[in-house]
Amino acid sequence: MKAILCLLAVLAGSAQADTFTRLVQPSIASAYTHCVGNSFNADSSVAGVCTKTLSYPCSGRGCQPVRYVYDYIASWDAFGTPVAVEECSVTRRHIPQAPVTTYLNGHSAADCFGVVYNPTGTVVVIDGTPLWYVATNPVTGNELVNDNVSGYLYQP
Repeated sequence: MKAILCLLAVLAGSAQADTFTRLVQPSIASAYTHCVGNSFNADSSVAGVCTKTLSYPCSGRGCQPVRYVYDYIASWDAFGTPVAVEECSVTRRHIPQAPVTTYLNGHSAADCFGVVYNPTGTVVVIDGTPLWYVATNPVTGNELVNDNVSGYLYQP
């Protein structure tokens, strides 16, 4: 009986559970903020972007509210905790006018492109949930995946 209990204890101790962590929203977060990871840095930290949308009320028949979309460049440590966030653009949207984007702090469309939930076009299923695959860290094997709202760090 003791041998069976020891064997079960060894087998149970050797199994490791996967870790599935949502990238924590940085300090800019509001109910209208979405953040996703785009890639891994050399130190296994995560590089990504956030976007926040604010709308202002209007009144009258057919009124179209003015919406401002704020884009940020963000980074998280290897565990999904925010490290830095910097505002890089503001886009003013007011239908029927064309959107107007202003880049800030020396940024341009090349490095401030907003949130892209499905950059690779690949879907993976983790614990029964379909998610969009973003990248794999070649050193740790960790993966970045996104849903329609947030980015996640998956540690198999």
